[in-house]
Amino acid sequence: MDKPRVLLIQSLGSSLAPVRKLLEERNFLVHLSRTWEEAEKTYSAFPSGQIKFIFTDVTLCQGSGWEKFVQRARNTPSDATLICFHPQFSNSLYDLLQHPYSTTDAELSTEEGEIEEALIIGETRQFRDVLDLASRYASHDITVLITGETGTGKEVVARYIHNQSSRKDKSFIPCNMTAIPETLVESELFGYLKGAFTGADKNKKGLIEAAEGGTLFLDEIGDLPPTIQLKLLRFLESREFYKVGDSTPKFADVRIIAATNRDLDKAILENGFRKDLYYRLNSARIILPPLRERREDIILLVANFVYQTCRHTQMPIKKISNSVKVLLLDYPWPGNIRELKNVIESAVMVSDDEYLTLSDLPMHLQQYATSHRDEIGAKAIRSISEAERDIIEQALKEANGNKGKAAELLGISTRTLYRKIVKFSGQVSPDTVPEL
Repeated sequence: MDKPRVLLIQSLGSSLAPVRKLLEERNFLVHLSRTWEEAEKTYSAFPSGQIKFIFTDVTLCQGSGWEKFVQRARNTPSDATLICFHPQFSNSLYDLLQHPYSTTDAELSTEEGEIEEALIIGETRQFRDVLDLASRYASHDITVLITGETGTGKEVVARYIHNQSSRKDKSFIPCNMTAIPETLVESELFGYLKGAFTGADKNKKGLIEAAEGGTLFLDEIGDLPPTIQLKLLRFLESREFYKVGDSTPKFADVRIIAATNRDLDKAILENGFRKDLYYRLNSARIILPPLRERREDIILLVANFVYQTCRHTQMPIKKISNSVKVLLLDYPWPGNIRELKNVIESAVMVSDDEYLTLSDLPMHLQQYATSHRDEIGAKAIRSISEAERDIIEQALKEANGNKGKAAELLGISTRTLYRKIVKFSGQVSPDTVPEL
């Protein structure tokens, strides 16, 4: 007997392994699509009735592509069942398909293995203060609000708090509220009972239940619908919630960490965010600085992104040219760490040389370098000069101020060293360089 066919529609940005593995274990023949256009072609390629189920990433259920596909499916005589799931909450499918599961990290693993803990990188005073506050909040089981511009690493800090807390051995479940259609937010958060609405043919756990004993990270909470804000507030105050279609309250031991890039004070004035929820969240708040305010960390982050990309692609570790370093330090980074990471990953992939050069960077950065050529060029020269000064200073320290020995260490003549000392007069530390 042929295996029943299913169509799996999942976005490029989400991990495929857990869902595909589950479906194949249930003896399905899986046809994968990454876009609605691709899904429609696959769906149309088979005679009516051959595709029994359509499993779709709920974050894709919006826009013209989604609407066109649904209309196409409705107009086709078929008994295919459409099932939506959240890519970061694929455990709901285990219940739906009567498959035993546990909420361990092993089943939420990526295609390369278990989820790796993101590195916390930063030496600036601002960022160390953030981590210190995060560590103190982690030791107390309180709700935390993380605010900051998009791409500043809010989820990384949320994971840091979870991993430093007493809940570290339990699940950390992230959920971006903007990725869930407004009509599905309540059922995704709180779950629902069989018969609660059309298509609810089985009880379903929500994200809160799935995070039992652990941490639920609600990203972009500023976009939460007002009705759901009230229900979330009730849960924060009493740990009590109601499933959709249920009149009996449920209780869950879950820590909530929320995040937003919105100005919630402004959102309150515009009647888009509840004051009571804001005050409840704002009692323990972490404000992440944008990357442009922690430029001393940029090269540290770049080095890590280069290393990680080269390791994953099995490429030799790339070096960074001086012109690229100066540009990366000068650019304002409106997309913050996320933008920097994407730029470095792209540059590493296209680079054919030992060094990353300006020509390896995305076009918008090359255009920025062109429009700021004089300023960046002056900084590059100054950077080289500072590097030379540091090397001379280090050699003099090692030689205890003996210029002849320092020149030998540097591989230059004593005359050349004296000339450079004069050049850097007033720049090299007076404690390192004795008077001539």
